[in-house]
Amino acid sequence: MKTLLLITVFSIVTLISHAQWTDKPSSTTKHNLYSTGEYVVGGEQAGKIGMSYTYNNKYILSVGYSATFKSTVTPSDNFLKSGTTLTPVTSAEPFENSENLHMMLGRIFNLNEKKNLRVVLQAGPGITTFREPEFALVNSDSQYNFQTKTSKKLSLVLNPKIEIPLHSTVGCSVGPMVLVNSNQTYIGAGIGIMYGLIAN
Repeated sequence: MKTLLLITVFSIVTLISHAQWTDKPSSTTKHNLYSTGEYVVGGEQAGKIGMSYTYNNKYILSVGYSATFKSTVTPSDNFLKSGTTLTPVTSAEPFENSENLHMMLGRIFNLNEKKNLRVVLQAGPGITTFREPEFALVNSDSQYNFQTKTSKKLSLVLNPKIEIPLHSTVGCSVGPMVLVNSNQTYIGAGIGIMYGLIAN
């Protein structure tokens, strides 16, 4: 639900800004605003959506949301040794995943005069929410149950990338994503699409 809401908000803002700014001559327009969507492959698969605002083709401000896909978790071997023939109390499957809200500042380096190939160096803070199962023995130690434990951590997000505007309104991007906090260091590689006012 949160992802759908963010996609809707980013899309509406991008469309409104695109409609307003494209009416102005390109020589006087210094603003670019576009939405991004990425698929990230790393230790865990993840998805990332965001919105980027650029000024004068030099500076960039990005806000975004990323989440790792839910993965099923089973009790550890040490836990299972504490009982014999343990079975789950419910049919619900324990899972773990993480979500991150972040804001980044960065610098754009155009690699050619047409400005259709650029390197974006950006980094900034984020708040990461971890959801992990916590197991407990029940029914005289013959079954186990779990509760999903939630914790939040302050994170540092690094997301340099190569952006390729294929058109003034559509483009693609590729680059690594590094997320560092006290729980983990996540390293992934993402490929994505851009839509909005990308270049002028």
